[in-house]
Amino acid sequence: MAKILILYSTTDGHTIEICRRIEQAVTALGNDVQIMDINDVPELSVGAFDKIVIGASIRYGKHQPLVTDFIKKNQA
Repeated sequence: MAKILILYSTTDGHTIEICRRIEQAVTALGNDVQIMDINDVPELSVGAFDKIVIGASIRYGKHQPLVTDFIKKNQA
């Protein structure tokens, strides 16, 4: 059983719906899953999770700046 974070950024609500479906499927496999909006997570201890899934909407060919900032900050 893995501890998994599903972090999402959504504009029109489609991404959260997809992330909720992923959450259901991964939970059904026996994993401990948390789902969070990236806007509500100013500081996050990524080491507390075995895996992180990021769902992010794309507008005009780009992700929201919070998404790219989070990835750059936690890439290592």
